[in-house]
Amino acid sequence: MKQNKLFFNAEGRFTILQVADLHAFEASEPEDERALRRAVETVRPDLIVLTGDNISGYAIPTKAGARQAIKNYMDLLDSCGVPVAAVFGNHDDDKTPYTKFEQLAQYESYGCFVGCEGFTAERSIGGRHTVHTGNYHLPVYAGADSDRVVFNLWCFDSGSDHADPAVDSYGYVFPEQVAWYVKQSNKLKEANGGVPVPSLVFQHIAPPHIVRALREVPKGTPGAVAFAGSFYTLPDGVDPETNRLREAPCPPNTDLPEGYVQLDAMLRQGDVRAVFFGHDHINSFVVPYEGVDLVCSPGCGVHAYHDEQKGFRVITLDKRDLRRYETHTIRTDALPEPRKS
Repeated sequence: MKQNKLFFNAEGRFTILQVADLHAFEASEPEDERALRRAVETVRPDLIVLTGDNISGYAIPTKAGARQAIKNYMDLLDSCGVPVAAVFGNHDDDKTPYTKFEQLAQYESYGCFVGCEGFTAERSIGGRHTVHTGNYHLPVYAGADSDRVVFNLWCFDSGSDHADPAVDSYGYVFPEQVAWYVKQSNKLKEANGGVPVPSLVFQHIAPPHIVRALREVPKGTPGAVAFAGSFYTLPDGVDPETNRLREAPCPPNTDLPEGYVQLDAMLRQGDVRAVFFGHDHINSFVVPYEGVDLVCSPGCGVHAYHDEQKGFRVITLDKRDLRRYETHTIRTDALPEPRKS
């Protein structure tokens, strides 16, 4: 039987383990499986969130192979007894015949999975049919026996490429998805006495605002990365010892107004505290943007390009002050060995 209710524990804490860019293949990968199990045993999270590129669709030409890739890690996670949510990245349905709808149905067959198909937006342009599905939200209750929602988690499909094949851009959250979010956000606000319910967002691709949040610097500045002919570093005040900008972020094309709709709406709604994403495997940072943190998490899978600091992100909420959250990354090579059964 599914246990879909998420709630703060007896100590008033709720911990999330973000798993970014697993990039699973059909064949099981012992190193990834060990790392996943070690991370769950070490962090002991209340929820695991897979934030896209969970499988490498481009390397899995059959439905059976893609099904097996998901089965490898979902069987493991299901055995851990921790609720699991997931969103899609740009490679989950990349060149594989195993559609997002079929992948979602497989996820939903697991008792640990708390996500759902939710809201779906579709577009057909220039012979390309684009599906953004698996958009849902997860309320977090004050306690196991409480019916009071005190926090909320938004899960979005940020797409793959632009819906129009003539436009060179990564995907982004469509305005239709944003309209769904605003409607649901207002319902939560109304049920909360007119006060926005504090929330976090999980998706794969960063909103284009990430470039505005970084600090533009002259060419040749030590540690700067290049993006669209300009150069950027982490902004002032962001600790370079615990945050890393190793490559240029890869958001949707920053010249496309539609890409800005999502975060702009969230700023108006006033509920979102941070947006968590992956996609840029060797970046790991928390940067502020107009009161909302933009949080990039490192890749964790051996089939994703990565550096020596691949790992996982841990997010902890405290019911005593839901305006804030704590987060840090944990490197795979720093995880203890799994317990012997």
